[in-house]
Amino acid sequence: NGSLAAVEEATTTREDAKAKANSLDMKIAADAAAADKAMMAMAAKLYDALGEMPLGTSAAARTVATSTAGLLTITNGTDTSPELTEDKMAMVAPLHGWVGSKQTAAPTGGGTYTAQIYSNVGDPTPGNPFDEVHTLTSGALTVDSSSNTDRIASPQFDQTAGTKEFELLTNTVSVMISGSYHGVSGTYSCTPTDANTNCSSTVASEGFTLAGGTWTFKPGDPKALVTSTPDAVYATYGWWLHEAADGTATVSAFASTRGTVTAATGITALQGSATYKGGAAGKYTVRAGAVNDAGHFTADAELMANFSDNSVTGTIDNFMGSDGMARDWSVALKKSGLSDGGVIDNSSSTASDGNQETTWTMGGTAASAAGSWSGTLYDNNDGGVPKVGTGTFHSTYGNIGRMVGAFGVNLEN
Repeated sequence: NGSLAAVEEATTTREDAKAKANSLDMKIAADAAAADKAMMAMAAKLYDALGEMPLGTSAAARTVATSTAGLLTITNGTDTSPELTEDKMAMVAPLHGWVGSKQTAAPTGGGTYTAQIYSNVGDPTPGNPFDEVHTLTSGALTVDSSSNTDRIASPQFDQTAGTKEFELLTNTVSVMISGSYHGVSGTYSCTPTDANTNCSSTVASEGFTLAGGTWTFKPGDPKALVTSTPDAVYATYGWWLHEAADGTATVSAFASTRGTVTAATGITALQGSATYKGGAAGKYTVRAGAVNDAGHFTADAELMANFSDNSVTGTIDNFMGSDGMARDWSVALKKSGLSDGGVIDNSSSTASDGNQETTWTMGGTAASAAGSWSGTLYDNNDGGVPKVGTGTFHSTYGNIGRMVGAFGVNLEN
């Protein structure tokens, strides 16, 4: 009887385990089906959002302006966004040395604008000792936050928008906050204006303004070297997404500059060639039967400038999807003209191959040439060769794939 009971117990255990395994398999299958359905919906929505010619005939209706503070304003047809603000909590990895960032806006009428941006911002450089640059009283600097807001920083100034208040602790007369000013670490102190006012920090286009009382900053080391303010003149590129209140969406890409980036000159007088390498980013969708894939991508970008015939070709490859997985794709940027001022267009009769079209290759099979691309080279070096380039492109893979993107490249030494 004991042996029979043991057999029955073992059988029951196996059946329970089998039932649990079947239940787990069913859940995995259901989850996969739900994920496939969600991806199908995303792919369909993004296919419509990209449109047939996002950078072609409708290019004038999809434009980006960059303010002196580095913030975007996007025009999408008849709709213009409010100025976007930087999402300081977003972690956008740099791409080939270009700094990544994210900006967003929520228009009054509903909907959202989102932009992912890459910028070739220069590194801060050290300057003179803090106490030589700033006048200190009793070892502290009175902070005038109406200017130089970009020098003000603290882990406690952590809001991404609006104002944050700081209340006095019991039996204190000043608020004490660790932070940095002009790149030097130290301590902020604020004495409130009156008993009814709290000291505060408010997000500015760059850094913060301080209010609510008298703010001072005491450097930990008065002889520490200040660092230059962040670079305010640089090239940028990226993509943007507008999700309207009615549920429709528009996606496009852009290349822009913050401040006046030095234009290229004298290109037609050059001979030889130059190679430019960097990164690209954008949005894509592929709808091939049961296979649906959509999202944003990053990739490598390369341009080859032939100064002898004033032309440029390029390649976008090593694609990585938003799921972190590689895509077996490449996009050829077909031969296009290069003007004396660095504009990559189709003005040269010797560079009219395909009217600046692109060719998307997927899994070793190339689609017919379609789409378009353009760009600009900037900032000659001592030899007269431009050092930086940006541009945009869009490509199609028959009637199953659409992508739009932008690139930023640097001259290879």
